[in-house]
Amino acid sequence: MQDLKSLVESVKMFSFDIDGTIIDSYSYMRDVIEILLLYLGVPPGMLQPVSNMAVEAWYEREKNATMDYSRMYDLLIESAEKNGITLIGKREEFNELLLEARVKASQTLPCAVRVLRQLKAIGKIVVTVSGGDGVPGMKRKRIELGGLSKFFDLIAVVPEDYPSRIEALARLASQYGLSYNEVAHIDDRAEYVNSIAEAGFKAVLVKTGMLNTSIPLRDDIIVLDNLCILYETLVGKEQAAKEKP
Repeated sequence: MQDLKSLVESVKMFSFDIDGTIIDSYSYMRDVIEILLLYLGVPPGMLQPVSNMAVEAWYEREKNATMDYSRMYDLLIESAEKNGITLIGKREEFNELLLEARVKASQTLPCAVRVLRQLKAIGKIVVTVSGGDGVPGMKRKRIELGGLSKFFDLIAVVPEDYPSRIEALARLASQYGLSYNEVAHIDDRAEYVNSIAEAGFKAVLVKTGMLNTSIPLRDDIIVLDNLCILYETLVGKEQAAKEKP
């Protein structure tokens, strides 16, 4: 893909979203939700209907980019109550359990770590700019506890560190003395790559997370099925094929 090859050659700073781009933050959430419901006291015999309702509510909010994980406790309590179950609150330790469950359950997406390592190896600046979880400090802790922080020159969480993704990229470009054309952001959400490209940065969409196909993409956005395509561009198809999946 010539456009992608040109981007790799011209861009000096690569910014990555985390959830749905670097790690699979979604497919395991039913397991996480069921663990949390059992912790809160949902009887095993009622776990399925309560978890079905909770997963549906979580999915709709996550898909619409409105999920606030500081409200996960309330979402689960409400799902239980709608199924006739009144739970005794355990809010004090809930966020720590939520953090632990998400870190243990999450897996990096195919080729994500290889991409990060290779970009560093060829001298690129590698940062992450991603949205917060709603719980102060949780996203940064997830990145650190998941072993990903070593791959980034800088971790930026929106809106904890910067008011928006565009502001974060603008500040980082200035910090490193780069033009907007020398900065690329990789994300799984159409709404974010559109706004970032409109601001003048390079943008790449990977179709690995919560892609809203109803949002039309700008013509200047590169679309990838997964990060393995980017890795092939970095090292060549033959080298990528030699390496184990």
